[in-house]
This record gives sequence, C-alpha cells and structure tokens, in this order.
Amino acid sequence: MVTFRLVLCFALLVVCLLAGCTRNPLAPAQIRGTVTYKGSPVPAGTVSFHSPDKGTYSGPLNADGTYEIRDVPTGTLVVTVETETINPKNKPKMFGGAKGAKQYAERLAAEGKAASEKTPPQPYVAIPKNYGAAAKSPLKVTVDAGRQSHDFTLTD
Repeated sequence: MVTFRLVLCFALLVVCLLAGCTRNPLAPAQIRGTVTYKGSPVPAGTVSFHSPDKGTYSGPLNADGTYEIRDVPTGTLVVTVETETINPKNKPKMFGGAKGAKQYAERLAAEGKAASEKTPPQPYVAIPKNYGAAAKSPLKVTVDAGRQSHDFTLTD
C-alpha cells in the first residue's frame, strides 16, 4: 500500500512538472541587468517593475549594480530605482520605542557582538528622486516571456 502511494505521488509530480505547474503563467519572465549612475554601478537599493494591472515586482541591487527578478509579468512596465532606504541620514524606524532598542542592545551584548557588527553598511548613492516614483520615472521597458536582460543608465 505504501509503495502504491509513493508511485502515485511520483506520477503526479511528473505530470505536474510536465504541465508546467512550477511556473507562474501570469508572471513568466526573468529579468536581470545592471543599474549605473554617472558611469558607476549603483551598489545598493531596490529595482522595481510596475505593472498597471498585475502589481509590483522588486529585487535588490547587488554591490556591482546588478539585479535579478523572477516571475515578472509581460507587457510594458514602468521601472523605478530607489536608494533612499539605505541613506545613512534616514533613521530606521525603531518598533517598540526605547524598550525595543534597549532589548536589541542587550541581545547583541549577550551574543558578544557590537551593534556595528550586525550588518555591514551598504554604500549609499544619491540618485535623482524621479527614478524612485512610478508616476515620475522615465524608465519603461517591454517585457517578453523568458529570460532577458535590461540595463538602466540613470542620468540627472
């Protein structure tokens, strides 16, 4: 009986894989590329592809300015790039107020870590603000199904 169930599960898995159950039919594209500003890669931030009717698909920028986002829908999409979330002048929200900060510091002390060891700082590059808003971004791209590359050169 156990063998029959295993064979049945295996057969269903094979049928599902052959039918394409692992892919999202509404978001069939995989996009990778590089974002540069003033001739240099943008080393941190977020790239987002905005579809008017299918939502927003985002991914982080790597230190070399590259990104990769899977399951992006096809069509003409607006692209935004934002780096303000890593701006060191912006204070992160501290949930729990002073109590949360105190508990976090106590936990780090108990683990024998300094607060500066928790995450290496990401280099911040200020880019023009219009790239961070979908309504103002000049970046648009037509996405087809499958793997593709879209590089973005930001200008002032």
